[in-house]
Amino acid sequence: MAKVKGQNLRVYIGSRVIAAALDCQLSVQLNVSAYSTKDDEGSWTKNRAVNLQWSITANAVVTDTQELDAIGVAELTDLIGQAVQVQLNTAGGEKNREADEHLLAGNAILSDVQITAANRQRATAQITLTGKANMLIDLRYLVSADEHLMCSSDGHVMVAAHEE
Repeated sequence: MAKVKGQNLRVYIGSRVIAAALDCQLSVQLNVSAYSTKDDEGSWTKNRAVNLQWSITANAVVTDTQELDAIGVAELTDLIGQAVQVQLNTAGGEKNREADEHLLAGNAILSDVQITAANRQRATAQITLTGKANMLIDLRYLVSADEHLMCSSDGHVMVAAHEE
């Protein structure tokens, strides 16, 4: 397994990389709900999985130049509230903008762009993309022929990536 350096992992919106990016983060979160019955003993809360959600945040330098092969902060602010196609790719080439290996992809809503401009420091922007679909790949439950969910021996419901 090859290691990926931070400068070579880039966020693409559509087919264009975020210009002057500083860092990016992927967050996948499982939301749970507490439940109990009259038969419960002990003081431990029982939880069940409710849903998954994911988001990507990226920080970039605010620039005043337009670059055709990258998407800048000015263009991103025009996309707030819109659904966009997002990819996490390894990249190389000039300015690490040429996509190499496709790691993850999905549809997300550009939900937030925050610009920070501190005195005598470069202005930066934080971009938040909130996922619309099941994580970054299409996951489906594994079911038996009579529509029962398949579970592992330790009680976990099994899922697999769905291919069209």
